[in-house]
Amino acid sequence: MKLKFLSLVFLLLSILPVVAVPTAGEVAYAKGDYAVAVEQWEEQGRRDGLTAPLLSALGNAEWKLGRKGRAVLCWERALLLDPRDTVAIAGLRHAQTAGGIERPVPSWSENYSAFLRADTWLIIAGISFWGMTLCAALPKFSRKNTSPWYQRGLVTFATVLALSIPGLWGAHTYAQRAVVRRADVALRLTPTSQGEPVSGIGEGDVVRSERGFNGHTRVQTAEGKTGWVRAGEVEAIWGGGLPANLDQKAAP
Repeated sequence: MKLKFLSLVFLLLSILPVVAVPTAGEVAYAKGDYAVAVEQWEEQGRRDGLTAPLLSALGNAEWKLGRKGRAVLCWERALLLDPRDTVAIAGLRHAQTAGGIERPVPSWSENYSAFLRADTWLIIAGISFWGMTLCAALPKFSRKNTSPWYQRGLVTFATVLALSIPGLWGAHTYAQRAVVRRADVALRLTPTSQGEPVSGIGEGDVVRSERGFNGHTRVQTAEGKTGWVRAGEVEAIWGGGLPANLDQKAAP
């Protein structure tokens, strides 16, 4: 009788919904204490590792605090981990419509790559390349007539490899984006502090970074304008991690 009773209890416990306990960051965010929420989520990220949901939540809190550059950077890095993260996508759309943030329109290859993560595209390309190589090389080494299975495998792996190349390229170009971290940044004609300003970009704007020279980075804005900015005025979305603390003094 006791065994049946315990079995019934365990069965009921297994079908009951599991109620997630809110984290300290979620509690602080719900209370409107966004600074504490940022501190708690940053500590959680350092301790347990960064995830797309954590970066998205951190971006929401940073936006509430008026730190556009940090918020957009968190959302962009969340999309690197999960291109379909709904919170990050909604945050970036709100930043563009209500916050005046400029962001380059994704190319067709970048939209294509958003179906999977960058590392997933790399794994698919690697497996298909080596599978194609084996299907082409094994019949020659065995000195036997090529089996229809080898031919089908060769065609299949070659097709998968061809389909993964646009995804790899789109992930590569998307990862070259950078976020403006300073307010009222001047886009200069030459990579010098005395360079002639040709345009202005604001904090939180997303640009495409090209190359660095003389402590400056050449970027292209969402409007297609190109110029140079100081390297410390933008932060690349690639590399992961939490946004850099620009208020912290560099080590001597």
